[in-house]
Amino acid sequence: MTETRLPLHSCSYTEDVFNLLGKRWTGPLIDLLLQRPARFSELHSALPALSKRVLSDRLSELQEIGLVEREVSPGPPVAVTYTLTEHGMGLGPAMDALRIWAGAPVDDQGRPLPHAESEEHKAAPSRA
Repeated sequence: MTETRLPLHSCSYTEDVFNLLGKRWTGPLIDLLLQRPARFSELHSALPALSKRVLSDRLSELQEIGLVEREVSPGPPVAVTYTLTEHGMGLGPAMDALRIWAGAPVDDQGRPLPHAESEEHKAAPSRA
């Protein structure tokens, strides 16, 4: 008896998501902005291996597709803050799922711990 195998079909939505999130530094930037709005310098300090040019490029790309808003408050000094849009905040559950998949510590309900608690958990000595 011959097994019938269905053809595989690529999903354009999946391709779009990974074309975006697969770009280097995009995922970590979204993860940072899920924590809170941040200034350019804060984002750069949180990811010191990321060049300022690439940071600027990624933020511009995220703005163009409607995931990030750039807010300028007239100073002095002028302050620019980057915030996830509602659409960008919608990535929160997916980012949580990826963190759990990668082994992030979770609470009693299986939800990933907030970033600060997660870092404390990493730093805590093992009780094994």
